[in-house]
Amino acid sequence: MTLAALANRTSYSKSSWGRYLSGKALPPRQAVREFAQAVSVKPDRLLLLLEIAERGQAQPDGKAPEDVVAEVPPTAAQDPDSASASASEPDPVSAPETEPPGTRSPEQPTPAPAASPRRARRWGLIVGAATGVGMATGLLAGMLVGAPESRGEPASRGSSAKCTGFECRNKDAQGMECHIGVWTAAAEKVDGIHLELRYSPRCGAAWARITEGRVGDTARVEGPHNHSAARAITYDRDTYSPMVEAPYPAAARACVVIKDGGKEVCTAHGGASPLPEAVTDERKP
Repeated sequence: MTLAALANRTSYSKSSWGRYLSGKALPPRQAVREFAQAVSVKPDRLLLLLEIAERGQAQPDGKAPEDVVAEVPPTAAQDPDSASASASEPDPVSAPETEPPGTRSPEQPTPAPAASPRRARRWGLIVGAATGVGMATGLLAGMLVGAPESRGEPASRGSSAKCTGFECRNKDAQGMECHIGVWTAAAEKVDGIHLELRYSPRCGAAWARITEGRVGDTARVEGPHNHSAARAITYDRDTYSPMVEAPYPAAARACVVIKDGGKEVCTAHGGASPLPEAVTDERKP
């Protein structure tokens, strides 16, 4: 995933993401939400980590409560910012190490930053840890696999979806051009019917799709805030529901109600990795 691709999927520029992800600056909360939506994960954990990083701003000298280090008067050989000279140091808040003279490469003097470099670097380390542990599949699957180009679907660079988020509620995926770059986030098979939760990173929306059903079988999607949308098969053997908003795949799940017997089966909430798709598309209801 490149910074340019991330910029294309959010309202923040490539240079802004470069600063945020390198730890040079703390991102605004909205940027964190958009990052979470772009990589198809829940924003809660990232927002919590951002809050931890922000705590240093309220502490003297930009220290978070757990940043307990010995106070050493700065000297010509030890600049106050030297503790943040390298993001590769394993412990960003440890006391200064005793090193033989000349072992550190000389640093260029820089003006004092507006915010604590330790606080910004803390966010960079947090983002790195969170990305490595919880978002690897979301970055690759949710963005690269979900991109229109990676799926071989033609889409002009100037084209854009006709709705996003709550604007897509109860709308048709094909009519709103949300089917471009869509992928299956959850699936179940029951009585020969293939049930899928279809997720659109492009629109921040999801819908249910059933294949190999019968007339009268109903596809229903359930999203945040108890919103749901449903559509029954009126002819042929497949259909898909209208959409609900879904800022990330786990915000929604798909259900099928089988007409004969009234049996109802639902998928799990969506995951970050695309699943195999049924042989159909959203070109017809």
